[in-house]
Amino acid sequence: MTESVVDLTSRLIRIDTAGHSEAEAIRLLAPILAHDGFDVETVPWLPERSSLVAKWNGGGTFVLSGHVDTVPYAGAEWRHGALSAYQDGARLVGRGSSDMKGGVAAIILAAIAAARRNSRGFTVVLTAGEETGCGGAQSVRKAGLMQHPTILIIGESTANAVRLGHKGATWFELATTGLSAHGSRPELGINAIEPLADAITALRGVGPGALHSELGARTISVGTITGGTQTNLVPDDARMTVDVRPVPGAPSEPVRAVLAKFGQVDTVLELPAVWSPADSSVTRAIADVVKGVTGRRDEPHGVSYFTDAAVLDPSLCRSYIVGPGDPDQPHTTNESVSVVLLEQAVSIYEELLDAWDRKALR
Repeated sequence: MTESVVDLTSRLIRIDTAGHSEAEAIRLLAPILAHDGFDVETVPWLPERSSLVAKWNGGGTFVLSGHVDTVPYAGAEWRHGALSAYQDGARLVGRGSSDMKGGVAAIILAAIAAARRNSRGFTVVLTAGEETGCGGAQSVRKAGLMQHPTILIIGESTANAVRLGHKGATWFELATTGLSAHGSRPELGINAIEPLADAITALRGVGPGALHSELGARTISVGTITGGTQTNLVPDDARMTVDVRPVPGAPSEPVRAVLAKFGQVDTVLELPAVWSPADSSVTRAIADVVKGVTGRRDEPHGVSYFTDAAVLDPSLCRSYIVGPGDPDQPHTTNESVSVVLLEQAVSIYEELLDAWDRKALR
């Protein structure tokens, strides 16, 4: 008998995958899928950090995907242990409950149900390293184990609403150099931190660029600044990272151009924006299926975070984000997920797979 979505989510939460050890979660899930006849392959990325590609009936271009890594939890005071999977009334608490081990568990159970009714071919992709730039998804794509999806369902946190895409993500690092000197004679040195301050001021003048009708404006955020070794020593080295979230019509290049005026710029991460047109027949069909379960039809919005769709969907326009996690829960202390939404997500994925089997989605 297949376990409940709450039980499987709880088992996943209890595995610490906060930027490491995703292979342990894959070792839990791979046999579950293999037991029901899936062709399962693990895809290594880094030591003990692997992803999974599971194909039913030879696989197919309908792909269900989620990531098994989480952000860190150490240092925060949780009411219950971050990995306890404590059920507090109608909610399941723990790191990754919303983002997105609940979505992964729902995908697994829906996939098994579809296999047991001998659905036509589809693919399940579970990844490592999504939180830090989709590294696991990159390794899956390079391995060539999945066809380019015609429909990609990402089980991220939307409270089971249908979301049509997300902004891109470009991370720059600006490095500056100077000349050391005694802090009492700064005129004898060159302070490497000061150009970073100038760069921050210059970034304020870049502006949002063209607005996307649903994704909104490009955003720019300074994430980290490092430099100097002690107060009385003029720093000769400094670095700053900048998080740019581009949208179609407002790329990240103008930000790079500004930063390059102040030092050496390296691109740490570059993921494109994803947007599936609201008026396509596929989008309308998916919205109809989800409405049949949730009772609501969602407006064609995007999400603020990036997903593996930026890597797994080369078309950048055939991806749909729908999952049980609450959008306000990812990365928070005492992160939790609604049990009702977990169970509803299983039904949503089952109905989407049924529509795929009936060729109502294509």
